[in-house]
Amino acid sequence: MTSKKSIIIFWALFLVPTLVIASIAFKLLSHEQERISKSALDALSERATIISETIHLTIQAVQDNLTQSLLVLDQGKLKKKLIEWEETNPLVRNVFVYKKDKNLEYPLRGLESTLEQRLFIARYEALFSGRTKFDFNENPLRDEPKIRGVADSYSSSGKNDSLTKQQTLSSRQKLVALSRVKQKAPDLDGQTIFSEAKEKQYIKRSGWIQWFSENNLYILGWVQKFKNGPVYGVELELMTLLSRLVVDFPKLSEKGAALVLMDGNANFMHQSGKWAADPKDRPVDAISISSLLPHWQIAVFVEDKGFGTTRGFLYVTAILLGVFIVAIISGGLLLTRLTLQNMKDARQKTSFVSSVSHELKTPLTSIRMYAELLLSKRIKDENKIQTYLSVIVNESGRLTRLINNVLDFGKLEQGKKTYQMSNFELDQFLLEIIKAHSIRIENQDLEIITQIEQGEQGKYLVRTDKDAIEQVVLNLLDNALKYAGKGKFIKFVLKKEHYTILLKICDDGPGIPNTQQELIFEKFHRVDHSLTSKQPGSGLGLSIARQILRDLKGDLFFEHRPGNGSCFTARIKHDDSD
Repeated sequence: MTSKKSIIIFWALFLVPTLVIASIAFKLLSHEQERISKSALDALSERATIISETIHLTIQAVQDNLTQSLLVLDQGKLKKKLIEWEETNPLVRNVFVYKKDKNLEYPLRGLESTLEQRLFIARYEALFSGRTKFDFNENPLRDEPKIRGVADSYSSSGKNDSLTKQQTLSSRQKLVALSRVKQKAPDLDGQTIFSEAKEKQYIKRSGWIQWFSENNLYILGWVQKFKNGPVYGVELELMTLLSRLVVDFPKLSEKGAALVLMDGNANFMHQSGKWAADPKDRPVDAISISSLLPHWQIAVFVEDKGFGTTRGFLYVTAILLGVFIVAIISGGLLLTRLTLQNMKDARQKTSFVSSVSHELKTPLTSIRMYAELLLSKRIKDENKIQTYLSVIVNESGRLTRLINNVLDFGKLEQGKKTYQMSNFELDQFLLEIIKAHSIRIENQDLEIITQIEQGEQGKYLVRTDKDAIEQVVLNLLDNALKYAGKGKFIKFVLKKEHYTILLKICDDGPGIPNTQQELIFEKFHRVDHSLTSKQPGSGLGLSIARQILRDLKGDLFFEHRPGNGSCFTARIKHDDSD
């Protein structure tokens, strides 16, 4: 009971820390997956932020360039130049000229205008009718953003040079360059320009209006160069602007992710990424682009919550953790098995010591008793004297074999048993052993059957340890005498097979149960049988016999006989073998 409690306590102390470590490891793994996923999402959000900032700076540069271009227009040819812009510049959707006293000068109201112009007038009716006023507060131009590689169209030496430069620019840089409309300077001298500016009170005001009509965004830019001069400007073509902006949208290499440009109505305007996001999905993050594009966003979409974590990393980590846990549990099982084996060996050794003590005591008692009877000289019958002397001799031999087994067991366990090799005829040696122990066999009413195949002289010549072979034969003989029961014979068979000699010792006793046949050669093992339970023994005879034969390059096998009985076959190396 104590041993079982110890094992239970051991496993409780062993498994609890293992499960705790496993749970902590899984928790840490889960946190690591979350951290990696969060880092990947943060990287996508940072990329979306950079894109939004780039778009903002680009639109800002476009607006500033258009404002600058509007301010340098020749007032005498204002309407003509604006119409040219509308027809030639893809960034300009509509143009207008508004005079406070004359209302809208261009485009004209009525049937003289085109459908697009009528829609334009209707869109900004509140502005052009005076219900909503232009912001006439002074709006100084911002410092122009520095965009590397953009050609300055004002300083360009020629048309061909400008085109050559634009071919090397990115789409955003081309867009900025496109907003710099080249103007031919007025054919006036400096004094004339100064006088005109002074007379007309040069004020240089400008602004940009984000206008919503029918839930759609429109952008209108305006300038007023002189105090009493007209307000004029352009309406940006948003589709052209966006088409140029999205060309350089970054390509996403991550699987299961997408960056989407969304307008104020949450419509998908452009999408980047190998995975196609569904408009019904909810983005994990949304970055506002700019106040210049109100309510427009760069949205971040991912296919699943585990974005950024590779399945390979998860699988490898889980496998390593599983291997770790299996290794710990396997180690515990191995320790438990070794503990149980040691406990079993300890019990067997305790039983062995008890059995050996009894085995030593029995022949010693017989020897002492018959020796005392002979020493008292009260026994006068010669037959009895011979019988007593025979018992003393047999018990002495039994005691000697038992002691030899115990000594050999210790040597075999430590690997220190030595063998003295010599040449002898195994058939003659076997017959001598049978003759010496014939009385023991006949006293148990067993018939001795000897079968030795005849052949040329020297057929059974062996080179091995003679005493060791004798010990093997006597152990097998003792085993047969103990367990033959009510059998009728003991058979000794000797024959040569290839380069080995087979020595068989068989009986017709009760035999060995099938469940025990694999265990009979184990140390201290004894067959639990009603017939054998009364028989003394240490459980070492067969184990020692097999180990001796294997040390001598032979072996020992058990052969089941049909019906009842047992047969042990010793394989002994022949002298002619290598």
